[in-house]
This record gives sequence, structure tokens and C-alpha cells, in this order.
Amino acid sequence: MSIQAPLWPIAGARAIIGLLWLFSLRWKLPPDFMPSEGRGLMDWLELEVTHAAFPLYGTLVEQLVIPNFTLFAWAIFLAELIVGLSLLTGAFTRFGAFIGLGLAVNLGIGLLEVPGEWPWSYAMLAMWHGLFFVTRAGRVWGLDALRARN
Repeated sequence: MSIQAPLWPIAGARAIIGLLWLFSLRWKLPPDFMPSEGRGLMDWLELEVTHAAFPLYGTLVEQLVIPNFTLFAWAIFLAELIVGLSLLTGAFTRFGAFIGLGLAVNLGIGLLEVPGEWPWSYAMLAMWHGLFFVTRAGRVWGLDALRARN
């Protein structure tokens, strides 16, 4: 006999992490990707170069991302928006979780040695996205459940 745990706690966590992604967009809003006060996306990219845990990563950010800032800023903004909406609504959850996993790993690598950052938070974020991916977390309290019925 197998016992199956309820999926509603995972669905709740999925929605909360979706809100986290959407809330994090406030400090990197187009068109300049800067908040009204505090650090913006360019500031964080420069910290990734200055405090690169892996020299190749720092060089990549310095020579590819920063010179093409607007392109990468839009890509980051749209990716985080898609992940946030996907997880919040439970729509295309596996896709959103997969993209979120990539974003979390990238954040962890980029911010690993930045003073004041806690890299384990990105490991936990990556683990949550892996869980959402393997459990198809949109099947409970999500639009994926509606799509599956049709």
C-alpha cells in the first residue's frame, strides 16, 4: 500500500514563490531597469564582476552582458515575469519551474561571493523549482489542472 501526500502545500508554495519573482521585479523595471532608490540591475551585474566566484563567469558578465545591457535586462525582466506569472497561476508550471531553476542557479553562481548575500537562499530557490518541476505543481490550484481536464 502506498501513501500519497497532499499536493496543496506544494501548490501554496508555488504561488508564494511566484509572488516572490513578481515582487523582485520592482527594482529592475524598464526602461532603465533602476528603482527610484537603491541598487538596480546594472549595480548587481557590476557586483558580480567585482566579486566573481568564478573568473570565467565574471568575464562573461563584464564582456558580454554589460556591453549589451538593454538586451539582457529585457531578457531577465521577461524571464522573471514569465516565471512569476507561471508559478502564481499554475499555468505551464513545468516550463516556469524549469526557467526559474535556471535563473536561481545563475543567481547563485553570480552572487556567490558578493558581500551580504546568502548563497544558500539561491540553492533553496533552485530546490523549490526542481520540486515544482517534478511534481507538476500546477495540477493543484492551478490553470494546468483546467488544461488537463480539457
